[in-house]
Amino acid sequence: MSFLLERGDYFLERELDKSKLYFENAKSLVLAEDLRNQAKILRYLGSVSYRKGDYTESLRFYMDSKVVYRKLKDTLAVADLFLKEGRVYKFLNENVKAIENYRKSVNLAIKKNDSLLIGRCYTSMGGSFRRLKKLDSSLFYYDKALVIFQKTKNELRLSNVNNDMAILYAFQNRYDKSLKVHLSNINFIKKNHSKRNVGITYFNIAYSYFQLKDYKKSLLYLDSSETIANQEGFKHRLSKVADIKSRVYYKLNEYEEAYESHVLFKKYSDSIFNVRKQKQIKELELKRDFELKKKELEIEANKKELKLKSYILTTFLILFFVVVIGYLLWRDYKARDKRIRDRLEKEKLKKEILAQKVKVSESELKGLIADNSMRLEFIKTLSDQIKRDKDQAEVKSVKMYANSLLMKLQQQVVTENRLSLLQDKVSKVNMEFDQNIIKKFPDLTKTEREICLLLRLNLSIKEIASIRNSSTDSIKAVRYRIRKKIGVPKNEELEKYIQML
Repeated sequence: MSFLLERGDYFLERELDKSKLYFENAKSLVLAEDLRNQAKILRYLGSVSYRKGDYTESLRFYMDSKVVYRKLKDTLAVADLFLKEGRVYKFLNENVKAIENYRKSVNLAIKKNDSLLIGRCYTSMGGSFRRLKKLDSSLFYYDKALVIFQKTKNELRLSNVNNDMAILYAFQNRYDKSLKVHLSNINFIKKNHSKRNVGITYFNIAYSYFQLKDYKKSLLYLDSSETIANQEGFKHRLSKVADIKSRVYYKLNEYEEAYESHVLFKKYSDSIFNVRKQKQIKELELKRDFELKKKELEIEANKKELKLKSYILTTFLILFFVVVIGYLLWRDYKARDKRIRDRLEKEKLKKEILAQKVKVSESELKGLIADNSMRLEFIKTLSDQIKRDKDQAEVKSVKMYANSLLMKLQQQVVTENRLSLLQDKVSKVNMEFDQNIIKKFPDLTKTEREICLLLRLNLSIKEIASIRNSSTDSIKAVRYRIRKKIGVPKNEELEKYIQML
């Protein structure tokens, strides 16, 4: 494959038919997946057709090549093909379209910072503006190209721009200056340029001589240009040479030769610009536009499809996260609810146990109070009995009496122990109450707090006096001090107030 491409490229500047043969062979052998070589071959075939003056075929190859290079995302190759298409349009006198293509090429070349390609585009734009007779614009772009090629010291491209500037001078009817530039540049062109460019320069020199009315020299250079154009199969140049020759012969009064040259001019011109070819070009352009539009629609459709998929995926993810978060929140709620219910159950159980303990303690307390009352009665009775019997008893009976008294006193000790046990139970049950009352009323004394605790059990003053082994007046005095210290309103019972604490 590489051999065929190298040989085709070699003959591109020498023998177009051989060059075309090599490229066509390469095209028949290239693999379907080898896009790079496909695009390269199509571009070469476009250049062969361009040099032979078959501009419709050239455009078709260039457009097909550009489609492949776009697939490869080769921006510089696409830019170069816009330039080549522009040159084809220039030779078809479609200079507005040519300029559009040059500008597209420049925009892509700027992105890739390719100064050489930008300079080539400016040179070609100068030529198309010249053909549109917009000479100021033409000169503007030639100057831009000169700046680029002088900066890069590219002598080959500088000579191209100088040639085009010489043609511009001819458009300005400055034929002496145009001729001077061409003649000073011809040796460099012969040495460094292709035959095609040499033939073009010969034609430009001949045209300047024609305008200066040096018809003999004009014919001489026209013959040289025609020889190279025939070798290259350059129909466009052959057409222009025949046109000028016809006019030169007419000026020399050689009317037969003038007529023959005019017939040749029509022949070549018609082969390039006939209606059929214009129609083919239009079809190619429509096909290209259709393909571009189709590609744009495909890209847009892909974008919409991608956007829809993205929207669906996003919606799904949102719903998924909503469900997950909802589940986690529900699970957390259930866990918290269970913890709260468990805590409430524990609190309830504690309260029930505490209430049960309080009931038991209250029951024991009442029993002990009854025992205490009995103790007082017992002591009183015992005293009376001792007074009655102390003088009447015999010795033996005194002993028995003493033993009986001792037993009764032991029973009283048990009762007193039960009273102490009651006080311990009251302290345990009401420990939390005692701590709370200390916090709220730190001024209360220990005795006052103990009385509050007994009031909380809803005991009467007499019962409290019995438990405390104090007088009722003493308990009333303490009760008064408690009411004053904790600020109980006059219309409210002290017992109820304390029970609410």
